[in-house]
Amino acid sequence: MTAPLDEAVEPGVERSGRRRESSGLSIGALRAFVAVVDLGSFSRAASELGVSQPNISNQINALEQACGVRLLHRRSQNQSLTDAGRELYTRARLVISRMRDFETAANLFSSLKRGRIVIGYSTPPVAMTLIGHYMRTYADIEVAARQGNTESLRADLMDCRVDVAIMSLMDPDPALSCHLIAPQGLNLIVPAAHPFAARADIAASELAGLTLVAREEGSVTRTLSELAVSAAGAPFAPVLTVESREAVKEATANGVGLGFVLDGEVGEDARLKALPVRGLSRKVGVYAVALRESLEIPAVSAFARLAQAG
Repeated sequence: MTAPLDEAVEPGVERSGRRRESSGLSIGALRAFVAVVDLGSFSRAASELGVSQPNISNQINALEQACGVRLLHRRSQNQSLTDAGRELYTRARLVISRMRDFETAANLFSSLKRGRIVIGYSTPPVAMTLIGHYMRTYADIEVAARQGNTESLRADLMDCRVDVAIMSLMDPDPALSCHLIAPQGLNLIVPAAHPFAARADIAASELAGLTLVAREEGSVTRTLSELAVSAAGAPFAPVLTVESREAVKEATANGVGLGFVLDGEVGEDARLKALPVRGLSRKVGVYAVALRESLEIPAVSAFARLAQAG
């Protein structure tokens, strides 16, 4: 005699180690099960779910195989529940309810009616323009921001501490999605009272022998500054190294030395004059940078689209 379904054991497999067919434990099978119970028949459940009656039968059979027990008394007119079926019916309804909650939340995220994005930046003048545009366009998305230099922001991206970064790069990183927002050149900043302040620019060859304040290692401004001084045939030997452009500006304004910033980074500071460095062929760019897989996140892909639109 064939053992009942809830008692059958595969040859060579102990009851405690019985296999479960995970393919039957699907949300579709749970919905089919609940619909059969709620509507009292396989045909009505099939009509309600928009599938064929054999599809409902197959899903119920697969679910019972996965659970290892009968869930329904097939011979009863209204497909009554077994004891196990009653226990699992309640849980199936709870799973379906949670799944509906999940789908509702997912729809909100995909339609950009809910979500959060962390934006890293190394270039505030460019970054804040784009961030402001994003916040006005997608007012329901929570935005957080964190500042860093190019090296630290790349580490933040790789470790998923930020979703996207607006940062200066010497060249696009092939391992990342990089969209150029604006090219940037190097500027020497001098106090407004300095003799150089009357000039419109300065040649790279004139940088040798100047007392300089520098950005920290890992900053693109630092890398470009070193290239500029090297082009003048001089060693790069700053009298002070600081960790932000604001500190470079303050040090320069207070006579510590002359500093370097990128295009647009001096702002409206009347104490300083920015002189573009001539004769330096190398330029950098401000890029919107993200992990390629992060572009599948709706809030991140929306930011990338804004950056590409300019």
